[in-house]
Amino acid sequence: MTRVRDSLRFTLADGTYKKTHAGLGEQVASSYIAGLTARPYWDARGGDFPWMEHLERNHETIRDELRAALADPLLQQKGNAIWVAAARDDAEGYGPDWRTLVLQDRCEWEPTNVTLFPETVALVRAARAPSVEVFFAKQAPGTGIKPHTDFTNFIMTAHLGLDVPPKPESWMKVGEETRYWENGVGMCADTSFIHSTSNDSAEKDRYVLIVRFWHPELTSHERNGVRFLFDAFEDLTPEGLRRARDNARAREKADAEAARERTDERPPTNAEARPRAEPSAPGGGRKRNKRNKRKAASRSSGDGLGLLAKGMK
Repeated sequence: MTRVRDSLRFTLADGTYKKTHAGLGEQVASSYIAGLTARPYWDARGGDFPWMEHLERNHETIRDELRAALADPLLQQKGNAIWVAAARDDAEGYGPDWRTLVLQDRCEWEPTNVTLFPETVALVRAARAPSVEVFFAKQAPGTGIKPHTDFTNFIMTAHLGLDVPPKPESWMKVGEETRYWENGVGMCADTSFIHSTSNDSAEKDRYVLIVRFWHPELTSHERNGVRFLFDAFEDLTPEGLRRARDNARAREKADAEAARERTDERPPTNAEARPRAEPSAPGGGRKRNKRNKRKAASRSSGDGLGLLAKGMK
């Protein structure tokens, strides 16, 4: 856990890691774990992300479920925080027309919205994506996101094109490299690099599924340590800290049992070797105002909670 402890100390000291990588671009992170490979784009089909390849193969199922939801006039009433604008301290850079529909937030599945998208959620789980956040993102025609950083180098960002304008009308620039969204094609990026987006279409919205996921070089213990911090900063009372500790121990035990089962059955694949984010139990006490508290935290600055608040769209 040394790297996680060092990262927390760095954040509490209001540190900011800045580096210009020759030919790649500028990286800026106040939530920073040392020693992780830094490059703007990663090869989505290079072996590190088999879960993305699974989602690519099933993108039409996800697209059709999204289209059905968009056609439902009661979607807003059925769901929780449907198509909300960015609420971070740099929300102006996103503009009012960039909207999200959240399925998972900080490793916890949103109990209301997952019932509206059962096939999408089932596919993400079946793929064993090492997800921290999962959400649909909508970008209106003629709009874009200004250059910015997500401030966190240990959580990366993947986009799966679902219903996007034809190439090259919509794009994302990460560092010095620009790529174009395509339907059924995934992109995996380190968004601690300065990045921006644009939908240059005159009339077509851009819809993608975004998965924010653990950097592949984090160990399972480090992921568990960061999740402990997620839980701890939700409730810093002695009871809250005990609950965060117990949750971390339960995850560690579950990971060990799953690893033993895989060893008994067959050698694990790359996807199985990475711990999956377990869903919250329906009705398990997760309150709707929890997201509002997190948004309030993310709008603050200089409070030493960047490890938990910054970079969480």
